[in-house]
Amino acid sequence: MSKFRHLRTAALLIASLFFVALNAQQKISVGGTIVDADSQEPLIGVTVIEKGTANGVATDFDGNFTIKVAPKATLQLSYVGYKPLEVKVDGNNKLNIAMTTASTSLDELVVIGYGVQRKSDVTGSISSISGKDVNDVPVASALQAMQGKASGVNIIQNSGAPGGNTTIKIRGTGTVNDSDPLYVVDGFIVDGIDHINPGDIANVEIFKDAASSAVYGARAANGVVVITTKSGEAGKTKITVDGYVGISNPWKKIEVMDAANYALMTDYMGGIGNYSADGRLYYNKDADGNYVYNETKYHAIDTIRRNSPGNWWDAITRTGVKQQYNVAVSGGNEKTKYMISASYYDEKGIILKSDYQRFNTRLNLSQQLSSWLDMTANLSYANERDQRVPQGSSSVFKRALYQNPMVMTYDSRGYWRENHPLAMIDRYHDTNDIHRLDMNLSLNAKIWKYFVYQFKASFYTQPTTNNQFGEVGNLEENFAMTDLTSVFKRKNHTNKWEINNLLTFNWKNDFNNITVLAGQTAEGYRYSYQESTKKGTPSNDEDQWYLSSGYTGDKTYGLDSRWTAVGFIGRVNYNVLDRYLLQANVRIDGSSKFSEKNRWGYFPSVSAGWKFSSEPFMEATKSWLSLGKLRVGWGILGNNRIDELSRYTYLVNGYNYPYGMGNHQLQPGITALTIGNPDIKWEKTETFNVGLDLSFFQNSLTMGVEYFNKKTSDMLLTVPTVPSAGLSSDPMTNAGSVRNYGVEGNVSYKRRFGKFSFDIGFNLSWIKNEVTSLGTGNEPIWGAYISESSIIDFVTKTEVGRPIGSFYGYVTDGIFQNYDEIKASAQYDWGKRDGEQTTRPGDFRFKDLNGDGQITSEDRTFLGSPLPDLVFGIPLQFSYGDFDLNIFFQGQTGNEIFNVMDYYLYNGAAGNVYADIRSQHWSGQVDPNRAFFPLNTEATIPDLDGDDAARNFRASDFLVQDGSYMRLKELRLTYNLPKKLIAKWNLSNLALSFTAYNLWTITGYNGLDPEVGKVYLTEGNNLSMGVDHGTYPQARSFTFGFKIGL
Repeated sequence: MSKFRHLRTAALLIASLFFVALNAQQKISVGGTIVDADSQEPLIGVTVIEKGTANGVATDFDGNFTIKVAPKATLQLSYVGYKPLEVKVDGNNKLNIAMTTASTSLDELVVIGYGVQRKSDVTGSISSISGKDVNDVPVASALQAMQGKASGVNIIQNSGAPGGNTTIKIRGTGTVNDSDPLYVVDGFIVDGIDHINPGDIANVEIFKDAASSAVYGARAANGVVVITTKSGEAGKTKITVDGYVGISNPWKKIEVMDAANYALMTDYMGGIGNYSADGRLYYNKDADGNYVYNETKYHAIDTIRRNSPGNWWDAITRTGVKQQYNVAVSGGNEKTKYMISASYYDEKGIILKSDYQRFNTRLNLSQQLSSWLDMTANLSYANERDQRVPQGSSSVFKRALYQNPMVMTYDSRGYWRENHPLAMIDRYHDTNDIHRLDMNLSLNAKIWKYFVYQFKASFYTQPTTNNQFGEVGNLEENFAMTDLTSVFKRKNHTNKWEINNLLTFNWKNDFNNITVLAGQTAEGYRYSYQESTKKGTPSNDEDQWYLSSGYTGDKTYGLDSRWTAVGFIGRVNYNVLDRYLLQANVRIDGSSKFSEKNRWGYFPSVSAGWKFSSEPFMEATKSWLSLGKLRVGWGILGNNRIDELSRYTYLVNGYNYPYGMGNHQLQPGITALTIGNPDIKWEKTETFNVGLDLSFFQNSLTMGVEYFNKKTSDMLLTVPTVPSAGLSSDPMTNAGSVRNYGVEGNVSYKRRFGKFSFDIGFNLSWIKNEVTSLGTGNEPIWGAYISESSIIDFVTKTEVGRPIGSFYGYVTDGIFQNYDEIKASAQYDWGKRDGEQTTRPGDFRFKDLNGDGQITSEDRTFLGSPLPDLVFGIPLQFSYGDFDLNIFFQGQTGNEIFNVMDYYLYNGAAGNVYADIRSQHWSGQVDPNRAFFPLNTEATIPDLDGDDAARNFRASDFLVQDGSYMRLKELRLTYNLPKKLIAKWNLSNLALSFTAYNLWTITGYNGLDPEVGKVYLTEGNNLSMGVDHGTYPQARSFTFGFKIGL
């Protein structure tokens, strides 16, 4: 028995030894060197992983690696900026591998609605922006970082304020209403992307036509911006820390008069000698005509000079500071991948008290739950806080330029002398605090060989709090309540959920490839707000900035609105012989925003492509033509961006009415302030697109050109009502139509020569906009209203045959030289003598366009459009060794700007004026009190007047200027420390950079900035574009940055 026991033990020992030896034979040691295919220089930090396992290493500073793997293993190689590579071991112990840099590949996948597609197979119009073109731009907003980087897309900063909002137009302006695109982040619809950290973005796709956008149906008429955030990759854990810090200053300063020159001007306009005599400052003129220095006049000006800022613009501006810091941790294996990031952005604007901060954190996780089931989950949080200064028509920048320079800062008791710019900023308290939480989950199930089912769900919530306090000037000075302080508080809360069920079928063979998508979507949205106002706090002190501190004027109201929507999606992609491409889409949407009879909308599209470069007869071109593709598409899209309560009539109580005969009594009543329209339906946009894509020399040279035609119908317009109707707002109806058409083009050329490489290109868009109908009677729509004393009128008008929001006003025809010219004009006041005329020599002559012998409102006409004809971007990238240089130009031409600032700065009646106006304005030596002033009858600026009785500065072509510009938007120099050096510090990457932003601008516009978007607080429509009230200007900034990889 013991013999058998010993024999069994020996057998087990032999078997164990055999198993160990066999196992040892299954692993071999593989070494090698990885180099750049062009330069043959070693690549440091390349991730080398045994496919299907978590076994991995990284190359050292000589590009070498050693790893133990199975003899038949496959190695997966990945490295930033290079194409991923798989290499089979096949029992080899030594591998020499060359990796090629990543370039635009025909097989590169691009994100399309609810899926991905090979770039070479796309038949719609899609512009792509890589994450690296967004991540390193030193701005707060992702939209700012995308400006000028895609053809057909015009991005305009409405304000240069920190955290200021942005207007984006994709292929023109399709409606007078909200024309912002639809935003999709990681596959889910959101209502904006300003909360996203640009450093978290992996890539951006912009859908510009119906063929690419139709799967989003009722929401996609204005285009779609699709953002994919960064995710983890298999391999060892990577830690990246980056950031920048820098300063900002106004890129331009408008020079205005100082106190001495302003005093001289007031004497000239009034024909007086308070500070001068015949244009000689600080002098009197005696009886003999001699000029005598007057010290009293000097001290009057000197006292003001010593007790005022001297220049109010300098007083409210400062050197801004901006900084951002990011940290990201990513990694994983074949089954689990993760990315965790956090960032902090802080900017002190170039205007006092204009501040913005944002904190972001994000977790992206993907998990292979089984061989047939994958899960992706994303969670993000953002907190934005900003402090605002007066903008729009009450802009503090406008006030700083025209503020009387002879006003002292403080009065004799140390209080603000008046509500000058410093007082405006000091007394203005407006803060915003936004919290946002986004979460989403996606499950992908391979339920059969040809079918993939996706379940996608998302939810986000966003509470916002706005606090405002309005000070009263005399409250502390003399305890007099000439007015009451005001406390305002508003709380908004937005919740949105979305659920998608998608089924994809894919089958292919050597002849054809067919992909079919069918799906159902559901969304729910709820928005509520409550705002309260109270007045009369005991003081202006900060501890009184609460509703409970006021004693009167208590007013609280709010609203809770919600809508739900369902959609059904169908899409077929058919590819024959990798040459003939067809895509058909249909989206059926139903929304609770519309009445039952108009609740459903149907949005089809079809597109086709022909890759003629793959034809047999093109075989001889393969050495130089990588891709030649012609594509054409048609479709219909919708726009459901209306107030969900627009179809309802508002009944409001508290409106009393008299009842009875004789001694009638007031009875409580109810009235309608808004009339609803149950017949409202979707705005629809029909698009046609034809494009040509070319790629040469293995994608080194790529180019594309497209023509598009967009027609929007059933545009929502307000129906004019008579004042006696007693309505606070007019009802809506579907009545208008708009056409946008144009041509886009882009070119990119990249090459590498040893250590030197470059990537240069340009994109441009030529777009025309025309209103083709405004419903019955084609009644025009008035837009921007200006209430300056000489204007007090609408200055933009939307009418048939013109672009949306065009400028409208009088036409100047030179300057009157004498009273004879005035008598022969339509501006002559019959029955008055020359000295009694409203219009005098030195005033503008206006054209009598209707020939009725008078200048009236009927003589106003089209003066130009705020919409540019041509928008362009020019990216230039150069690399040599460890240095990278990025240069980016951006601009536009063909648009006009209504410069409200010229109303003030050429108008002596309004306040301060341009510093050089004395050499520009008309002077005819007609008035004896002005005879001393040099003759200047060739001037184009009217004579200075203290009251502008002739209304020289009414809305006219004088105030409309060319808004064309070209701007050196970004210049960035980066130094990547040598890999051999940083490898000794256990770093995979270390880069230092210097960036100049908004460095240089070429423009003929004389305002603060030619980039003028929508007027503050009118961002919800397109009727007030291009009106410059002294918009918060774009800043020129200089930043130093760093990036560390661990």
